[in-house]
Amino acid sequence: ADSRREPRQRNCKRQRRLGQLLGIAQRSTWVKYDDSKERYSRRKLIPVNPKTLGDHLLLKRIEANLDQKEVAQKLGVSVRTVRKWEYGIVCPTEHHWQILASLLRLDSSFPIGSNSSPE
Repeated sequence: ADSRREPRQRNCKRQRRLGQLLGIAQRSTWVKYDDSKERYSRRKLIPVNPKTLGDHLLLKRIEANLDQKEVAQKLGVSVRTVRKWEYGIVCPTEHHWQILASLLRLDSSFPIGSNSSPE
């Protein structure tokens, strides 16, 4: 490990010396990571007035006292897929909807459109 470190340290010193000769200063920049640019927000708020299919799925899942992992295991899908359903990014397939309907006590008729209301 020490033998690999020495050439790297020599190389850094060479680069610094070359930078000084050329008048280039070495600068460090620190950037704070912005959480708001994540693909999904950390936690979806529980909707007061459910309007989308995802909102209804989330409320029914909470009423059934299940977490996303349990629903995913019972349907044979990933937690990410359940999250996408709840966020309204994708709609469950007819097969998955039938299982969800029995699991969460939903209307068994398959909804049309990814963000449609189940009523």
